[in-house]
Amino acid sequence: MDIEEIYNFLETSQGVSRSKLSPKADLYSDLGIDGDDFFELAEDFASKYNVSMKTYCWYFHHKEEGFNIGALFSPAPYQQVERIQITPEVLLLAATTKTWPISYPEHKINSRRTESLINKVFIITLLGITAICVLSAFA
Repeated sequence: MDIEEIYNFLETSQGVSRSKLSPKADLYSDLGIDGDDFFELAEDFASKYNVSMKTYCWYFHHKEEGFNIGALFSPAPYQQVERIQITPEVLLLAATTKTWPISYPEHKINSRRTESLINKVFIITLLGITAICVLSAFA
């Protein structure tokens, strides 16, 4: 196992240009891998290289996909911690040891209940306004 195999994995799974790859390239800020793409990468990587991801905490490494109106009022998990880079070197270490190599600092993530409630209220309100507009168009 060497760094070239990790480069091939990133190139194939994420379409990353070989010219952007280096051992210390940050998958998030240098290579633009974020949200659902990062989740898929982590799942594919763990499966392909048989890496235990039990200790993996996504919110230290990237944001969530899409717009989250609730995060404007209650911080999302990734807004509650300082970001930690994942690089091809980190992936190589994980593939070699078969375990996730990053030790996270002690932390506590606030409940997502408020954020989730705000999102639900926003969506229900939006649906209600849409329904009223549709009904009034037929009246």
